[in-house]
Order: sequence, then structure tokens, then C-alpha cells
Amino acid sequence: MLVLVRDAFTETVVLGRLFFGCTCICYTLENRSKAIPCGTYNISNSRSPKFKRELPLIYGYKVAASRGIRIHAGNTSKDSAGCVLVGMGRDTVAGSLTESRLAETMVTMLCRTIRHLTITELG
Repeated sequence: MLVLVRDAFTETVVLGRLFFGCTCICYTLENRSKAIPCGTYNISNSRSPKFKRELPLIYGYKVAASRGIRIHAGNTSKDSAGCVLVGMGRDTVAGSLTESRLAETMVTMLCRTIRHLTITELG
């Protein structure tokens, strides 16, 4: 199971850490106004019509699969319409991610066998 722990918040951004077991594998960024609720979701890879490549799709709990919430590369909240962005580094002051393509590839490969994502918040 993957666990996303949201740990930093600004007016526009929710930053977090993505864990596989006890290991933090990358950082996350979400558009605060469009972030999905905390909970446990199904996750499975499928071809994204928008991005034209295989990406993890988050669905179940309070999110319909048809909503198209994905995990994908991106650097700022402008790159997310509700999706979870991933990166290998982050700048909490600027509210941005770095090396997002590398993180996307790693998470997409992991999600070929992982079926659940739990989202929680610190605080």
C-alpha cells in the first residue's frame, strides 16, 4: 500500500510525502482548492487520454473513476486540476516540486502491483 502524508499547507498548495511501507519514496503536491479528501482509495494504472501514457488512476471512497484523478509529473499547483503531482525534491517556501518525471516513472511502475492509496494529514 502507498500512503500519502500531507504535511505542509499554504493558501494554494498541499505538500506531502509518499511512502511505500516505511520508506518515503517521493514528495507530493496538490492544488489545495481541488485536493481530494483524506481516506483510502483504489489505485490502478491505465492509459490517460489527456497525457497519452500509462499513469496511476485514483478512485473509490469519495472519487469516481470517471473524474480522472491521476498521479503524474508537475511542478506547481498550476499543473494540477485535482491530481496528485509527484517529485523527487520539493521547495516548501515556493510550493513546488523538482525532478517530477523521474518520480512519475517510479510511482507508475510501483502502481503496476499496488492497489491502494491512503491519504492522511499531519496535525
